[in-house]
Order: sequence, then C-alpha cells, then structure tokens
Amino acid sequence: MNSTYYTSGTSGAPIYTSRTVKQVAVGRRNRLLSYGDRISVRVMVGDKCVMEYETRKVADMTDLTGDLRLRAKSMQGLAVAHIRNHDRGWIDERRIMLYPQRKYAPRHRVRAVQVPMFFPWEL
Repeated sequence: MNSTYYTSGTSGAPIYTSRTVKQVAVGRRNRLLSYGDRISVRVMVGDKCVMEYETRKVADMTDLTGDLRLRAKSMQGLAVAHIRNHDRGWIDERRIMLYPQRKYAPRHRVRAVQVPMFFPWEL
C-alpha cells in the first residue's frame, strides 16, 4: 500500500492517506502556520510595547488571536500585533481591537413583595 503517515495537530492520532499533503495556506497572504511552530508576538499600542511573548501552541491565526486576547484581557484600545514565525521565516503585522474582559458581578436580588390577598367583599 502506497500511503503516507501523518499525525493530527492536537490529538497526535495517526492519519493515513494516499495523497501527498504539500502545504496548507492559512490567511490572506499565504502565511503558513502549523501547530508547534515557534511564534513570537509583540503588541504595540502607539509607540509603546505593552506585551511580548512566544508560543508554540497555536495551529492557525484564529488560535493565535484567541491566545492574544486571553493574555491581553485587561488591555483596551487599538493595538498592532507584530507576529513572527521563526520556523517558516515570515513576519506579519495585524491591527487588533482589544476589549477588557468584564468580570461577572451578580446583581442584587430584589426581594419579592408580599401582596396580601383580599376578596371583593372585604373592600
């Protein structure tokens, strides 16, 4: 049998296929990204660097954006994310609007008002 063995990105389960998988394009400008690539992210607000980190746990740009939003949950405003994939050799710049994560605050319960029952003949 002429098959090729691959593993899936998150579970590591074997995938057997007879087709040869070359590359998968992710994003508008053919920026290739796969799980395990070394990704550096620098977030700038204006001219100030507010956050910088490196990760290997994202599989595509959607995961990277979710990870960025999770790490920047207290920040607010328009930011520029400089993204670099060290393994594939590309650099990208994306603008992202950050919103602060709101904490759940239970509202005060309104006490039920007891309305006394009355009958028409009691008026």
